[in-house]
Amino acid sequence: MISLLNDAAVIVTGFFLPAVLFVSGMYFLLRIGIYIFHPRVVKRVLKPSVKTQKNGTRSPFSSLCLALAGTLGVGNISGVAAAITVGGPGAVFWIWVSAIVSAVLKFAETVLAIRYRKTDRDGKPYGGAQLYIKNGLNAPRVAIIFCLTCIVTSFTMGCITQTKAAADAFFVSTGLSPVICGAVFFIIVLYLSVGGGEKISSFTLKLIPSLCLGYVILSIAVIYVFKENIPYVTSVIFSEAFTFRAGAGGTLGFICSPAMRYGVTRGIMSNEAGCGTAPFAHARAETDSAVRQGFFGIVEVLLDTLILCTLTAYVVLLSDCAIDGGSTELAINAFASALGEWVKLLLGISIFLFALGSVAGWSFYGQEAVKALGLGKRSLRVYGALYAAMAFLGCIMPENAAWVLADLSISVMAIINIGAVLLLSSAVIKLTKNFYYGIRNGE
Repeated sequence: MISLLNDAAVIVTGFFLPAVLFVSGMYFLLRIGIYIFHPRVVKRVLKPSVKTQKNGTRSPFSSLCLALAGTLGVGNISGVAAAITVGGPGAVFWIWVSAIVSAVLKFAETVLAIRYRKTDRDGKPYGGAQLYIKNGLNAPRVAIIFCLTCIVTSFTMGCITQTKAAADAFFVSTGLSPVICGAVFFIIVLYLSVGGGEKISSFTLKLIPSLCLGYVILSIAVIYVFKENIPYVTSVIFSEAFTFRAGAGGTLGFICSPAMRYGVTRGIMSNEAGCGTAPFAHARAETDSAVRQGFFGIVEVLLDTLILCTLTAYVVLLSDCAIDGGSTELAINAFASALGEWVKLLLGISIFLFALGSVAGWSFYGQEAVKALGLGKRSLRVYGALYAAMAFLGCIMPENAAWVLADLSISVMAIINIGAVLLLSSAVIKLTKNFYYGIRNGE
């Protein structure tokens, strides 16, 4: 049974889902790309006219941090290393391509999240993909399936896979027992989960900016050490983007090389564009325009994929470390080759914090899905306890069907969400054009 599920996951996440995401993103890029990247639009968006209120709503930036918490994770480090290991240096080129395409797709689902959001009894906005599926498409049963799948995905991809990778990184860096790492995860995650969305949002607002800055500084330091190799590595990235990598064959359909397949897959799965998760976070932002918040969706993808993934890729390629271990070990050794063994502990802590941020973000998504199902406050407490338990189990459990289930569940989420976004694309295009013409006319 597990073998059958694994085969299905390989087909869906290795070819079908990346193809659907890529084509959908290209559709929106061709339809509204000119409006998104117009200089006057960017200038207007960088000067928001709405101030943050202390009424439970979030500023666009805090919603961005919450959404980034769900996407930033070990995938930005070990995931990129894995893409290079299997797909070769050319995979980095396709990570860049996927970033541009994914940014427009993330823009579209963020716009819809604001367009179809609601307010609760306290006047606080809330929403997500389930609302534009339910109200925009008049498909409440599909919205229920989406929420149930989101809950399953939060336990697997959002929690177990993240804590497992963090525990492995700590073991490589320090030899620390996964049980200890799991216990720390359990305590922190339980505290955040019980505190609800506001505590999670406050935590990510403090963690994400400083964590990203620290990782950027470390990466730039490594790149500086090997700066003389930058031209060569860059040329290799472009020259191998369309070539087959020996021993990694088995491409499918339009995917013409392992570099393309793994680059697109890792890029899109890193930023989760089209999966319907980020709308939960962006829907709570206090903003005067759905399109304005959509631009923060673009920023989310560019920070996650175009910047952080690129930095990791150059660190790995410039260091030229031997690929004789796991992807996490490869990334850590790449940093250590330039900065020394002392950086392994720092990287272990960084990966732990990246994973913690991702786990916290997915906890928020799961809680929003529980709320959308109308299961009550007691169900939220049960969910929080189970989620913390999964964080602990993820650190100590071996490889098993949880990873396969994670791939399949997020694929179902993405297929449902992308279908809804495409069916509602006319609303996205109309709102975007009106926003652009308003700026052009000085409104």
